[in-house]
Amino acid sequence: MRGTSLAATVSTDPEPNRAEPAAPTPSRTTTVLAIAGALALLVLAAAETAQALIAPGRAPSEADWIAAATDVRAGFRAGDLIVAAPAWADPLARRYLGDLMTVAMDARMDDARYGRVWEVSQRGERALEAHGVITAHHRFGALTVRLVERPAAVVTYDFLAHWKDARVTRWESAERVSLPCPWQGDRFACPKGGTVRRELVEVDTRIREALLAPAPAAGGGAGPVPIVAIEFPEVTLGRELVVTAGLHDVWARKYGRGTVNVEVWLGDRPVTSATIGNRSGWLPIRIDTSARDGQTAPVRVQISSPEPALRNLAFAAEARR
Repeated sequence: MRGTSLAATVSTDPEPNRAEPAAPTPSRTTTVLAIAGALALLVLAAAETAQALIAPGRAPSEADWIAAATDVRAGFRAGDLIVAAPAWADPLARRYLGDLMTVAMDARMDDARYGRVWEVSQRGERALEAHGVITAHHRFGALTVRLVERPAAVVTYDFLAHWKDARVTRWESAERVSLPCPWQGDRFACPKGGTVRRELVEVDTRIREALLAPAPAAGGGAGPVPIVAIEFPEVTLGRELVVTAGLHDVWARKYGRGTVNVEVWLGDRPVTSATIGNRSGWLPIRIDTSARDGQTAPVRVQISSPEPALRNLAFAAEARR
């Protein structure tokens, strides 16, 4: 073009006429996910609202509980077990059936010795203890009563019942000596620390009747790990030996860190062991003794911990057939 220099159209800017970047636009996938998330929140809110409106109508009424309790009472026999499902309904069941739900029943080691179990349930829940043949099934409004029957275990030796027959000793690993722990008042007490007594304990948020034997600490707080041994000299064996153990006291479990070693001896040799920690719950340790059914033998439970602070071990045991 006349009168126009080519140089005038050339810029010295290395990126001539560079436009400002456009704002990013959301992809289709992002948009779909956002919509789906919003819909999910709406559905959840609707479900929660519906649950809040419907739940009171599904809850058992007092008339339901009275009718269910009357049904249980009509067929209850001494030695039966009563359980609520879900477990959080136990206080309600106790309100109507508390006179039948004894301390021994509530603090039981497990349900093996019960041949008849009454389950009072709601919301379609089932209790772990209610396994077997259903021999009765009745509905009372929002509650269901089931009677479940099965063969009950025959206990040939109850360690709690015979706990005062035990011989308790403390083994000092450093000196390699065994120190007797004599009876003092209501417990066995070891000269360098360590006790064994029968008590109602709390393990895994449940009350249990057990022998409480806190893990022993080394003298002076340091040194080789000591062992407390609880030996029952004349145990009548069945087909199975069950030792159930756990850590007592929710606050001790909260602040304690160590584990406890539980070793079971039958006669003159160890047969099994377990490590009990904060999350072990009420742990069953099972030993097959069918080859020695009917025989009498010493059984020893040994307890030790490398970190014994706040390690309050509790255990119960039975020989069964």
